[in-house]
Amino acid sequence: VDSILEELRAPRERVAFVGNDVNDLPAMSRVGVPIAVADSTPSVLAAARFVTRTVGGGGAVREVADAILAARRESSEVRRVA
Repeated sequence: VDSILEELRAPRERVAFVGNDVNDLPAMSRVGVPIAVADSTPSVLAAARFVTRTVGGGGAVREVADAILAARRESSEVRRVA
């Protein structure tokens, strides 16, 4: 994760990681938006800032992508009005 952040010059607080098991915890701790899928292990659910409604393999990543796109649209609308 660190090398990807460095290569993309992405600030940690603007990077998300979706995980479901204990092997994902190190990466989740290095990003600003740790996300767990609904059927994650308890330790991953505890580490997550957001939890999907959908289980892993059932469209959870699509749910996350849709939420990010919706938030970007809303943010864009707020800027236009302001």
